[in-house]
Amino acid sequence: MVHSERRATVTPLVYEQMVAAHFRRQGYSVDLTPRSNDYGVDAFARKEKQKLALQAKMYRGVRKVNREMVMQLHGAKDYFDCTEAVIITDGEVTQDARQVAEKLRIKILSFPVESVPPPSDLRPPIIAPKSVESCPTVPTFDEVWERYIMPLAGRTLVGSGGRINTLLTVDWSGVKRLTSSQRPQFIRIEVFRQAVGRLVERGCVTRDEINEDYAKRASSGVVLILSQVPFFEHLSEPSRLVLREDV
Repeated sequence: MVHSERRATVTPLVYEQMVAAHFRRQGYSVDLTPRSNDYGVDAFARKEKQKLALQAKMYRGVRKVNREMVMQLHGAKDYFDCTEAVIITDGEVTQDARQVAEKLRIKILSFPVESVPPPSDLRPPIIAPKSVESCPTVPTFDEVWERYIMPLAGRTLVGSGGRINTLLTVDWSGVKRLTSSQRPQFIRIEVFRQAVGRLVERGCVTRDEINEDYAKRASSGVVLILSQVPFFEHLSEPSRLVLREDV
């Protein structure tokens, strides 16, 4: 019972901080990445000549780590000149993901929430970018997700031109939706995190930028869903989200 209550209080950001604390106890210096332009890397851990690219996946009971995630981290590892890459998860890993990880020498670490110190033992949260400090009413991404996006599960949203999106499920892994053509699609939470990161850093994110971060071309859905947040506004020509000036 204590374990289940403990888990209910842990968000993906807190899980990343738990992972960072674990590697610090192993003698690494750890830096969590910004909320955008991280290419799937949640933290960098350094010790002597080692530079690890860490990716934390709090997926238990939600979804499995798949081979696409492994390949994405492999590319990010090389891009950031890391010596190794590690996926840390409290969930399951598909068999083909393990095969790809072994081939690419990506380590997979099982890291249940219950196995780590309580949040009070962790370092303080990362300080928000200055653009967020200037708009104190804008909460963190996890707060945005939990307060404004997760309650949209089961709702039908109407976008520009009357296009309809039905949100089937919304959880800490992402959004499963029916597109306007009634095609099921899953959009990973990382795509939303990247978009919100750009928003709070620069005050704006375009559909083109979202498409750069996500090859499956789901930018219209991301924009429509995030536009339901009261302090994000959808503008056109070009299609983009901006921070509302009156927040």
